[in-house]
Amino acid sequence: MKTIKSFVGLAFVLFASFFVVSCNDDVEETLEQQWASVLDNHGCNYDYSDDGKCFGDGGGISKDNFDKVIVGHGWKHYGTWEIDKYGKRLPLEYYHNIIGVSPDNYYFDSNTKLTIYYRSNTAGSAIKKSEVAYTFNRKYKGTSRTVLLLDNKKYIQITGWTRGEQPTFCMVHPLGVKSNGETLYGVSIYVQMTDTELKSMQESVKSINTYN
Repeated sequence: MKTIKSFVGLAFVLFASFFVVSCNDDVEETLEQQWASVLDNHGCNYDYSDDGKCFGDGGGISKDNFDKVIVGHGWKHYGTWEIDKYGKRLPLEYYHNIIGVSPDNYYFDSNTKLTIYYRSNTAGSAIKKSEVAYTFNRKYKGTSRTVLLLDNKKYIQITGWTRGEQPTFCMVHPLGVKSNGETLYGVSIYVQMTDTELKSMQESVKSINTYN
């Protein structure tokens, strides 16, 4: 009888462990699943303009909501997926197998200034920052799109956003330049940082600058 009880107890523990792992996997996948339609451009191909820039459909955010939800907060990278030349999102997360390149994190200081935090490849992966001015555009070249034009010649198109316990936004943006000179584009999910996370990131840059 003790053997049977022990077996039942062990089986219960294993089942409970499996259930917890499964739940954790679901939590990891939930955000990507939640944004699946937006990430896949609502079932349509992403558009490429005559000058080669990539844009998604619909979504966007009003200036009022942008100032309330986005500005004054830090935003950490959740995931990025490459958009191929045909306008399709590739299934694998872009940074998953890339060595030596990491995604940016953001802090919108104001409605005209953006601070970009990144890991430096030339400073032992230390966190660095750069500041860039930007302009908010609710329409871009006559089309209803939320496009942030950055002074560094890049842009961010916000294609969707949410509030709630975990404020999030989705954006289309250039990822880099290929060896043939073509610009590579992707679609990313960003999650709002907690005050503690933002402070930690900002202080890590300060300590590096002080050390240097």
